[in-house]
Amino acid sequence: MCAILVGALIACGTAHASDARARADYMIHCQGCHVPDGSGFVGRVPDLGETLPLFLSVDGGREFLIQVPGSSQSALSDARLAGVLNWIIKSFSNGALPASFVPYETTDITAVRSIRLDDVFATRDALIGHLEGQNGRSPE
Repeated sequence: MCAILVGALIACGTAHASDARARADYMIHCQGCHVPDGSGFVGRVPDLGETLPLFLSVDGGREFLIQVPGSSQSALSDARLAGVLNWIIKSFSNGALPASFVPYETTDITAVRSIRLDDVFATRDALIGHLEGQNGRSPE
């Protein structure tokens, strides 16, 4: 019984440390454009709370979040990028994630990160353009 309790405490401490690292990575690598609360700048930098659930609900959206220049070209390792993406999603998606969402793993990042997007805006529009028509608003 004691071993189970110790194991649970270690896992909890590891999760807390992981969240703290991911939050710090967000502050250093992402917050400059997306601002502390993820709201971005209207017309220039998307609001993460509005866009994350949309991207994660369409085919290719999960990969897109890895491939945008801020992710793919960051100095973060693949493991740390997976951690910060998961933290961002958990922190800013307002609980509106698709039921099928699975947290990023290092292997997800490694498999897609080096595939560069020719046109970020065209890819973005292709991914979520049909959703804009359905809900009548732009995800910016």
